[in-house]
Amino acid sequence: MELLQIAICEDDLEDQENLIRNLKNILDEHKIAHCIICFNTGEALLDSDTEFHLIFMDIAMNGKNGIETGRQIYNRNKSSKIIYQTNFRNFCEEAVNTVHAFAFLTKPLTEATLREQIKEFLTQTPPEEHLLEFHKVSYMENGVLQQKAILRISSESIYYFEALKSKKKIRIVTADNIYECPDTIKNLETRLSSLGFETSCRGILVNLQNIARIKNYKIIIKNGECIALSQKRAVEFKKKLNAYIHKGE
Repeated sequence: MELLQIAICEDDLEDQENLIRNLKNILDEHKIAHCIICFNTGEALLDSDTEFHLIFMDIAMNGKNGIETGRQIYNRNKSSKIIYQTNFRNFCEEAVNTVHAFAFLTKPLTEATLREQIKEFLTQTPPEEHLLEFHKVSYMENGVLQQKAILRISSESIYYFEALKSKKKIRIVTADNIYECPDTIKNLETRLSSLGFETSCRGILVNLQNIARIKNYKIIIKNGECIALSQKRAVEFKKKLNAYIHKGE
């Protein structure tokens, strides 16, 4: 995954800070890029537009409790993994059966306990799978225009990005479909620099992984499509492609 998105829904600040500190220690050891966002209530978590990979949640909170909050999260995004941390063991069966919780842990959480759970989570969600998150995405499906507030796309399936200046959007060309969303090539260059995406010409960002070959100033993508390679970028682009290929050997 590009960035591990973690939510902590906990109204006890001491427990919240302890969890943040231990999580950062563990994830830094694994060299996993991560973002941790804290919420004091279930309502605040449900109002967030971010789709979290992993959620640590208390059960006894003001307003919606952790079980009801988790149920709503599960109904709208079944890929999110929820780990409950609580002193109320009697909620364990409900958490497992109705929320399909990833784990149910007793407070206070120790670093050793967290380490084991993170190890299990990473086993089920390999870090090699880079899922890129895009917002306000539109695309055609069976001849019907579809729209999604948030869409995650595997970076490996993306062939290239193209700027649509008149719409102030980008086009995402993948192995399965073509998507459009508000963004810029400049922003994507910064965001995806470590994942093997390089600019071939003005307004085009190519996935080096999906290049079949280069012929003169044309890049042949694995789907057979030709992408322009500007003369002033050609030498540097080929150098980076060569380095990328040898890196994977």
